[in-house]
Amino acid sequence: MAVESSTKIHLGKGGEFRIASASKGASLTTTASFTQFPLKTYRIFATPTTFSTAVVVKLLINPWLTVLKTTDGMATPPVDYSEVAQDNDTATLVDVSSLSTLANGDFLLVGSHVPFRGVYFDVYGTNSAGTATVAISYWNGGHWVDTGATVTGIRSTMVWDQDGVATWTVPAAWKPTTFSHLYSSISTKTYYSDVPLYWTRWAVSAAITDESVTFSSMSAANRSTGYAELASGQMLSADIEHGFGGTGCIEALTDAGTALLIVNAATQREGKFS
Repeated sequence: MAVESSTKIHLGKGGEFRIASASKGASLTTTASFTQFPLKTYRIFATPTTFSTAVVVKLLINPWLTVLKTTDGMATPPVDYSEVAQDNDTATLVDVSSLSTLANGDFLLVGSHVPFRGVYFDVYGTNSAGTATVAISYWNGGHWVDTGATVTGIRSTMVWDQDGVATWTVPAAWKPTTFSHLYSSISTKTYYSDVPLYWTRWAVSAAITDESVTFSSMSAANRSTGYAELASGQMLSADIEHGFGGTGCIEALTDAGTALLIVNAATQREGKFS
């Protein structure tokens, strides 16, 4: 029996109520998938349906990522891809084309207000040149330490030539710190400068020579695997704060077989419809 919500949605002038998942629902298997929300989403409605063998859909609501890129070792302010990476819009892209090595000052800095156990990346422009792997490190309060991440989305040694996910065991020694503390030479202040975050640093082992490598999205994997469970037709209705310090996506899978997960979103008037 479906569980109905009596919650009223106050969209306000210019607000929207729209689908966030694929039409008729995101396809779920026993491998986790990630559904992002449009910018400025404040309420979500998730309903699992069309079960085949599955008994329940398992899901988590995952944190927002701050995604920064530097090509000069943070000598100047980095490019901020946080919204581009998490706006539920495949037309906006994170550009990692021609990314060089850490020794040359090139890397991604990816953090959140809470620990996370990995990142799913949806590759839009695939890497077709330059053999490289990616090393992901965490900040332990004094220096960067290798997470020992397992990274899929690599055929042979060509990183980011297909969609994938990087996962690691959440380090007990992982410490939150501010961007200003890590890179005090950058005097320009922005919204993330003085907020302690759990940072990871992503560096390739060799320069990527392909000039068109891009991600359409990057989504956090929750630090926990204590998934909530929904039966077929049972709707989750939840208030969220989509953006910095808040929520980024839903992570979902089945206990067995397959199912669909319909995710709808209500956005504020500044929300983006794509």
